[in-house]
Amino acid sequence: MKMKKILKGLAIGSAAVLATHFGFKTYKRLSGIAKLAKSLPEFLKNVYGEEPKLAINRSFNTMSIRAGFSGETLEKHNDIEATIREYVDDFYPDLSKCSLDIDVYELGDEEEEDEAEVEAEEDDE
Repeated sequence: MKMKKILKGLAIGSAAVLATHFGFKTYKRLSGIAKLAKSLPEFLKNVYGEEPKLAINRSFNTMSIRAGFSGETLEKHNDIEATIREYVDDFYPDLSKCSLDIDVYELGDEEEEDEAEVEAEEDDE
């Protein structure tokens, strides 16, 4: 009977430690994404002279970054995706462990797509 109590206590303690560990890892990822969302636009503005429109999404093991720049900036610089990837690798190594999808697009194109989607949804109603 005493052995059963010891094993039960050990199992509960192990589960609590495991839950705390995963909770802490999740907290680090979420705080890293919040910090990245604040610092990346400023960094890109310093490098390219234009603050991009950013969208950062994180799923279980994938992080996606969408950065919108003007056509002029995209014509002048063809290394924006590599710059973003290096920035994440250098300053946020915890976030760079997952799969990183980077999409760089022209601002005018995206705005037109958004307007077309809104109009299509309004037509459906």
